Amino acid sequence: MPLKKKRMSLQKRIILLVTSVTVVMLSTMIAFDTISINQSIRQAYVSQISGITLAINGRYEESRSIQDVQQIFDYIQYKNARVLDMKLYNKEGHILAASNRTEVGKTMNERMFTIPNQDQTIVDRLPMEKSSKPVVRLIAPLQEDGTVVGAVEIIFDSSEETALLNDRRKLIVIVGIIDAILLSVLLWIILRKIVLGPLKRLREAAIIVKQGGELPTLEFFASPEIEDVSEAFNDMVHNLEVRYQELQEVLSRLQRTQDKLVQSEKMGALGGLVAGVAHEINTPLGIGVTAVSYLDDKTKHFHSLFESGKMKKSDLEHFLSIVQESNAMVQTNLERASSLVRSFKQISVDQSVEVRRMFQLSDYLQGILLSLKPTLKKTKLRVQVECENAIILNTYPGALSQIVTNLVMNSLNHAFLPEEEGNLILRAAEHEDRVTLLYSDDGKGMSQDVLDHIFDPFFTTSRGKGGTGLGMNIVYNLVTQTLGGTISCFSVVGKGSLFQIEIPKKEEDDR
Repeated sequence: MPLKKKRMSLQKRIILLVTSVTVVMLSTMIAFDTISINQSIRQAYVSQISGITLAINGRYEESRSIQDVQQIFDYIQYKNARVLDMKLYNKEGHILAASNRTEVGKTMNERMFTIPNQDQTIVDRLPMEKSSKPVVRLIAPLQEDGTVVGAVEIIFDSSEETALLNDRRKLIVIVGIIDAILLSVLLWIILRKIVLGPLKRLREAAIIVKQGGELPTLEFFASPEIEDVSEAFNDMVHNLEVRYQELQEVLSRLQRTQDKLVQSEKMGALGGLVAGVAHEINTPLGIGVTAVSYLDDKTKHFHSLFESGKMKKSDLEHFLSIVQESNAMVQTNLERASSLVRSFKQISVDQSVEVRRMFQLSDYLQGILLSLKPTLKKTKLRVQVECENAIILNTYPGALSQIVTNLVMNSLNHAFLPEEEGNLILRAAEHEDRVTLLYSDDGKGMSQDVLDHIFDPFFTTSRGKGGTGLGMNIVYNLVTQTLGGTISCFSVVGKGSLFQIEIPKKEEDDR
């Protein structure tokens, strides 16, 4: 059987889903908030450089003096410590003024400078390896008579804005985590109250129903969906109770009907036994009556000779011989009839009343077959019993008698055609505390389809001939229930059938 894959519970799935959605929403909020703050900071940078460049442009256009621009640079750096560096260069990258005087007159690498368009302000961040602190570079156009002639570049310390941005991100993350935890806890409580709790009670009630306990009635005051489920469960439980009662009544009727059919089958078997034994007893009794009548007639003749005085020694000797022969014949046939009556009496009593007793298996099997002799005499079947005399059973002999009788009658009715010769063999062997009975015939056998249903009640292949289909079912029930054993059947079409029965030598007392 494959191992059942362990799956995540509904509660964990929902909490995981909500947590995932919360994380996604939190990430989205951080992204949008970061973009918004960056945009605001950018606008602030633009506003600051606009004021600075406006002053520089005004002074430069008014005086055309680089010295004045240099003074403005110094003043701006003095007033604003966050301004780290300032440059003014023309379109060729030649530095005209700089807060660092050593750079004045130098030409910038063409990849290091940019000339913005008119009314354009460029804001970009410089890599951290170029500075020990986060900085931004602000570039605004330098205009002369409305024409862009160069650019003003300012390196600005953005530590405050970066710290503000990082603090804002931390705040959002902390608030988001707290919200996610609170939401998960709240969701867990809600799920436990309105979903998981009712589902657990529903599962417990279903287990009680499965185990055959008292069928519960559920009442939930949760969501309408759960209440609908509980009402459907209660309806199902009610229907189960009704159906269970109906099935109990049907089962009782079936058991009563089966008991009647089984009893009828037993009485029918006993009736056939009575008829056969009566016919069998009639033969020795008839021989005895004939012998007695013959002896009576000879006695009268001998008496006449005696009274007439003409009796000779030879007549006396002849009469005594007739008496001995008649007496022997009567005694033999009366003993035979008495044996049949005893066997019939024991078998019929055992089959009618379930009484456990101790008996010798070999003698009892011979007695069963003796009671079946009237029926077997009408066939050409040979019966063979192989059983040790030492096997003693303490069980229900009536059940064993009915088992053997039904097996023999099953062979007579199904395994052989009329006037067909064959063999019936009954073997018995003991193994410690159990006895194995093997009954076999060499008849026509059974197909697999018939073999699969051989012990089913009411299954028969001769229903048109009056078969009830209870014979083998009775055998199965007697073996498994009354004797506490097992039975199995093997058959090959055209070669016969074999029934293997195993029963305990001593039936348990608490049957």
